[in-house]
Amino acid sequence: MEHQCDFKIGSRFDSREAAQISGLISDLDRILRIIDLEITAQEEDARVFDASKSAYPISARMLRARRDNLAHTIGSLHERLASLIQQTGSSHSNHAPRARAESR
Repeated sequence: MEHQCDFKIGSRFDSREAAQISGLISDLDRILRIIDLEITAQEEDARVFDASKSAYPISARMLRARRDNLAHTIGSLHERLASLIQQTGSSHSNHAPRARAESR
């Protein structure tokens, strides 16, 4: 029985971390959309849409780099979330037979 308590505590922390990661992903996605809108506005103001042109706005270049970094971070967070979900799922299946055996 003592082992079940440990499992529930670990599962609760995993659930909390998964919820925090999901919230962070949502926030970063929103920021990413805002940055995309700002890049578009900068390009339209300068009437230059090709980042390889010398007249391309420097601020748009910086925003593109920031957007790319955020996209990479979001991808890493998705991987971490998938890993947590997989660990939680395997923890449930690993502990289920033991819990049934202990209840007999």
